[in-house]
Parts: sequence; C-alpha cells; structure tokens
Amino acid sequence: MVNVKNKIFDNIGLKLLALVIAAIIWVIVANIDDYKTTRQISGIEIEFINGEAITDNNMVYEVPEGTTVDIVVKGRRKVVENLSNMDFHAVADLSKMSMTNAVTVIVTANNSYVSRDISISCKEDTVNIAVEKKIESQMAITVRTTSDVADGYAIRSKTPTPNLITVSGAESVIDMISEVVVDVDVAGANADLRATAEPIFLSKSGEVIDSAKFEYDVKTVDVSIEIAKTKELALKVKASGEPKEGYAIAGIDYQPTSITVVGDASDLAKVDEIVIDDIDVTDATEDLEASVQIADYLPNGITVVGTLEEVMIKIMIEELVEKNMIITTDSINMVGKNEAYSYEFLNGTSFSLKVKGLKDKLDSLTVTNLIPSIDVTECGPGRHTFTVNMREIAGVELLDTISVDVEIRQNE
Repeated sequence: MVNVKNKIFDNIGLKLLALVIAAIIWVIVANIDDYKTTRQISGIEIEFINGEAITDNNMVYEVPEGTTVDIVVKGRRKVVENLSNMDFHAVADLSKMSMTNAVTVIVTANNSYVSRDISISCKEDTVNIAVEKKIESQMAITVRTTSDVADGYAIRSKTPTPNLITVSGAESVIDMISEVVVDVDVAGANADLRATAEPIFLSKSGEVIDSAKFEYDVKTVDVSIEIAKTKELALKVKASGEPKEGYAIAGIDYQPTSITVVGDASDLAKVDEIVIDDIDVTDATEDLEASVQIADYLPNGITVVGTLEEVMIKIMIEELVEKNMIITTDSINMVGKNEAYSYEFLNGTSFSLKVKGLKDKLDSLTVTNLIPSIDVTECGPGRHTFTVNMREIAGVELLDTISVDVEIRQNE
C-alpha cells in the first residue's frame, strides 16, 4: 500500500506540470477549432405587424419591394455555420413608421441560446412602405363569350347575376380597373344555357389585373345566355321630302346594306327587309349625312346580331342642268303604219328638245334612250299633226314638246 502511494506521489511536480500543459493545449486546440467567424444569411421573411395603425385611417399599404432582409451574423464558428434564414425572425412595426414611410426592421434569433452567442446586423435595416387612400367603387359585370354558337343561331341576350360588383383597395389600383368580365364558352350551342364563372378584372389595355391586390364582394357569377335563330335582312334607305327646286337626289349610299338579326322564328317570318324612310331632304341643296340607330327600325322581338348599332347614310344632292338634243325625223318611230299609205314629214327634218336632269344622267342620255314615236294607227289620208311621245326616264324632265306634221297619202 505504501509502495502504491509512493508511486502516485513520485515526481508529483512533473505530473502536475504535464496536466497543466495538457489543459493549456486542449484550450488552444478548442479555440483554434471553434474560432469566431462572420457570415451573411439572406432571404429572411419580414413580418409586418400593427398594420391597423394605417388601415384604421381608411388607408391601405403595400411593400413595393423588399419583403425579405439580409443579415450579417458574427459568432462562434460551430454556432454560425449551422444557422439558416429559418433560425431568425424579422419584424417591421408599422405603428412606428417614419414621416417618410420608412419602417425599421428588427431581426432576432429564434433560439435564446443562439442569441447569446452571436451578434446580428442588417445590411438594410429599413423598408419603405407605400401608403394610399382606400376607395370603393361599384362596377357593372359584362359577359364575354368564347367560341361560336351553332350555324344559324346567335346570342340574343347575356345576363349576369349579380350584374354589379363592389371593389375596394388602393386608389391607384382601383383606378386601373376599366372593366369586369366573366367568360363563358358557347361552342356549338343551339339552345339557352347557364354557367357559373369567376370575375376577371381588366385594365384599359385589356390586361388582366391581379385580384389579390384589392378586395371584392362577388366571387362567382351566374350567367344566363339566350340563344335563338338568325335571319339575314336586306336594308333599304329612302329619302322623304324633295330637295329645293332645281336640285335632285343624285344617289344614296349607306352601310351596311344588309343585317343579321336574331329572334323567335315566328317573329322572323314576318319580316324580310328593313326600310329607313325618314331621312328628310326637304329644300336641300347639298349632300346630307346621317347616322341612325338601327334598333329604332326593328320590329318588336328582333335584335341585331353583333355590335352593329348605327347605319351610316349619305344622300347626294346635285343641281339640275339642262341639255339640248336634236330629234330627227329618222329617229321618230311611226306606230301603226298602214302599208296602203305613204307617210311624209312636212315641217322639217330635225327638231330641238331641251331636257333637264342630273349631269351624269344627261351625259349618258341619247335620242335612242328616249324612243321618240308617233301613233298613226287611226289616221287615214290627209295632213295630220302629232305630238312626239318620249319614253319617261327617271331623273330626266322634258322641257319642250315636239309637234310634227305628217302627210298621209293613198298608195296607187
């Protein structure tokens, strides 16, 4: 026993020195292996709190950019190396927003033990908030149809229920909304149909606006679409009244010249054309232009297919001109000649005829068009006076009357 104790305490100074040296070496090695380090950690989501400090004042807010924050962490290597963005919590208190709409971001470690071993600094410790007035607007809902219905059919009406939607949000966002639509596919349909669709919000340029940016009270819309037979109808335009004396209607142009309508079969069977006859040209001396609402001329129960609403009409008014024409006896037809008689014109071989009408009409007018003639059917031998008959031509007025003397003789 004594020997054992002696061995333990033999060279006790050296043994203590060795123990101290070993401890020092362990501390040195431990410090070398777990030295302090610095590391950047990115993409920590920011939690925005106390938003009611803004919204209670009838305002709305959003973060235009920067909903995450990057930090620099400094601490012991073994601690720092194992950290990720999920180990931190970033908070922006909106109740402490500055006059320039900036909010400080505070980042803390989720684990209190980790928090004691590290220091945290933000690369950007503030975030800018966009604050706007909150407004509310009520808008009509429009039904859009995709594809085409069956041939010979058309959409007669499209009814959304409800037909109004209320949207609320930032003024700049609500002002972007130009139209609210619901889309319904009607491919090949030949009977009424019903559908349910979600509202789509469009800008003035037709682009879809993200509905997550605002609130709205109608999430789904019930749509009723009425589908009926179609018919093509001729469109005719007539003027009423008369232009000023010395003027006439040179022509009437209008578009379209036919329309496609939709309605019940019994209503469509009653109509073949649409006549617009109330464009007044009384005392007109120049061209008239008008646009009329086609719906005003359609029978009850019939509507136009598509977006056509107006008929564009132009009535050309021109001044009448005069023209002198020469009617020769060779051009005068004798109707009812008797082969037992001979016929001779006595008062000349040509006669002057003054006519009046539109320039284009007179430019193309010839004696042949007038077909001048006299009727000698009931006339026997002797001298007779005849008024030369002329064919009536629309738009041409004869200002003169031509009389001819004819001698009728019995053939020997």
